[in-house]
Amino acid sequence: MTQLPAGQWRVAIIGGGIAGALSALALSKIPRIAATTIFDRDGAFGRGLAYSAKAAWHRLNVPAYKMGGIGAEDTEGFADWLAETGQANWPDYSASFVPRRVYGDYIAAQLSDTVTSGRVTTQTDAVIDVAKWAPGYELTLASGHRQSFDLVFLCLGNPSPSPFPGIEPSPRSITDVWAPGALDPIAMNERVLVIGTGATAVDVVIDLHRRGLQQPITMISRRGLLPLVDAPAEIDPAPVEHWPQATARGIFAALRDDTRRKMEAGVPWQTSIDTFRLQIAGLWTEAPQIERERFSRHLRAIWLVHRHRLAPDVAQLLEQLQSAGLLHVLAGRISTTDRTSAGYDIAIRQRGGDTMQMSTDWILNCTGPEERYDRIANPLVGSMLASGMARRGNQGLGLDVDDNCQLRDTSGSVQHGLYAIGHATRGAFWEVTAATNIRRQILAIADQLNVAADC
Repeated sequence: MTQLPAGQWRVAIIGGGIAGALSALALSKIPRIAATTIFDRDGAFGRGLAYSAKAAWHRLNVPAYKMGGIGAEDTEGFADWLAETGQANWPDYSASFVPRRVYGDYIAAQLSDTVTSGRVTTQTDAVIDVAKWAPGYELTLASGHRQSFDLVFLCLGNPSPSPFPGIEPSPRSITDVWAPGALDPIAMNERVLVIGTGATAVDVVIDLHRRGLQQPITMISRRGLLPLVDAPAEIDPAPVEHWPQATARGIFAALRDDTRRKMEAGVPWQTSIDTFRLQIAGLWTEAPQIERERFSRHLRAIWLVHRHRLAPDVAQLLEQLQSAGLLHVLAGRISTTDRTSAGYDIAIRQRGGDTMQMSTDWILNCTGPEERYDRIANPLVGSMLASGMARRGNQGLGLDVDDNCQLRDTSGSVQHGLYAIGHATRGAFWEVTAATNIRRQILAIADQLNVAADC
């Protein structure tokens, strides 16, 4: 912090989604920041990709009250806003899994008020390069303009998944299911294979069902695990404060024991998981490299189905679809694919060793956002990696940052005042994508900037 520029600060936020909006809202309260500009190529300020979803069945994966608000003390801001704006029309709305677009409405409304105040401005343009410029950084825009700022925040959101290896590209293989109109070409009498069984895959299955797809849908992942169902939160009566030596196996054995003890006392397992989630960033940071690799290799899938959970009615619908033979969930991997005039012929090696053959009209890649930033098609990230302004994060995940979310250049030097927020910090902190995690990151930085401003 001692290397930040003197005087008033000009701030650039690259990305106008939830991370960018929460950053702008927090930074706008710091007196030393004279002006904040948010750049977003699509002009989706306050929403981004996730919260631009329009369908009512694209739901939050936590109840409204768990989304919190804007500030550290604003623990139920979203639920309060639902009541204040007359949108509390769900049974027990604070505990309801409301449509994602409604949370987007909330964030967009808060951001709009801040823009109206003049503390924040927005520009619909893409940033394609960031370079050092004394005493801060110079941004190059897709429009050809250049602008300089003292502090820069990369709030890039979730990148699209990379093409699935081994599948020959064709119009019947959809890599980005969230691209506008991506699912529209699928006829209601066609067969669909969904690669992935996580939150994105569930969203797509529900979407196709609501559209009226008549054929059974097949989902496949290595373990064939669907997200588990959520439950009303309870205060953890005895949160674990000290974990065993930082080994993946030891930590998760302790978590399992803690969960079992509490379940015997009537506390749902989800409470232990939620408590642990708030501690995992510190444990991940302290863990040796070999233990991070073991977690990624052996425990990642198990953690994700406990971490990213389903609304009870969504879980019930998936069970109904499976019971009716309209949804098949497979554990295994695709071993070969042959492109045909109608789609693909596929060989699947099932978990356990058996191989099955199937034909499908469509393959949908729902494996989630790409985590290796040297693979994503983002001109800004590509230019920063090429110039040495940024380097890959731990295990190749995201971008390398220090404990304060400041980027490290190719030599490992911290670039003061150049921050990454959210998904790009996966390699450093692991738990970084939920709105609550993003809020914690930016509020911690805002506190540090306030301290620096007083020095």
